[in-house]
Amino acid sequence: MHGVETNMEVRELKDVSYGPYERNVLDAYLAGTKENPAPVLVFFHGGGYVGGDKSAVLEMPLMRECLNAGISVISCNYRFITQDPYPAPMLDGTRALQFVRCMAEEWGIDPNRVVSSGVSAGGHIALWNALNGDRSRPDSPDPVERMSSAVSGFVGFGTQVSKDQRFYEGIYEGPHIQPNIALFYGISSPDDLYKPDTLKLAEEASAINYVSPAAPPVFMVYDYKLDLETLKIPADADVNEVIHHPMHGYILKQKYDALGLKMVLRHSGDPVRPGEILQFLTECFGR
Repeated sequence: MHGVETNMEVRELKDVSYGPYERNVLDAYLAGTKENPAPVLVFFHGGGYVGGDKSAVLEMPLMRECLNAGISVISCNYRFITQDPYPAPMLDGTRALQFVRCMAEEWGIDPNRVVSSGVSAGGHIALWNALNGDRSRPDSPDPVERMSSAVSGFVGFGTQVSKDQRFYEGIYEGPHIQPNIALFYGISSPDDLYKPDTLKLAEEASAINYVSPAAPPVFMVYDYKLDLETLKIPADADVNEVIHHPMHGYILKQKYDALGLKMVLRHSGDPVRPGEILQFLTECFGR
């Protein structure tokens, strides 16, 4: 297999089209067969909604862990906000999950054992879909749209949980706003962020607003440290730390804990244990 050494025989499919747009393509690394279908991790790359590529999954240690454990991996591109603002990237995430289920028999995938994952912007796309649950359209003439987009778990790396600038009120007093935020909403200037129409979009676009008792288990990993004494993002933090800070995961965890739902939060002050994410996936696939 190119780029990743595994102990399993893996079938590769590159640049498979999952939708009508140029960036609706995915790569599949398939560890299962029709006779012995595998669970699957569906991955979305990072890049601020303006860059990045599905090949980024090849650099993820989790990919090798999954394939060695007999878990298929699908890595997806999606539309960039430079041409297609919200909700385009989120809808592409939905479509990709549905397409994977549509191909389940042919690709040797168990459609009942699907977990989504992503980095940064891709993490938010995957989380938004995970918390929205099943977005299928049973009456659609398109067989892909009739498929469920629900997942049994989510694993995020540096994942934002909100695209609403109000999220930072009370936890961050620095000067930065989210990069490309005007592009994300298709507005002319960040000055329009607090206009009613944009605030409505911000509420719809923010994954954290969809937490419910039906939300799947979540595992969140951040490269920065969470200060449990202040529970704030440092005012002098650079913009990269602001948008990838573990306070995102912490605030989501408060909602999960209130509902008695499973969520694991790891950061540089409390890092991931060896094998911990793979164990989490195994538990999700067994639900």
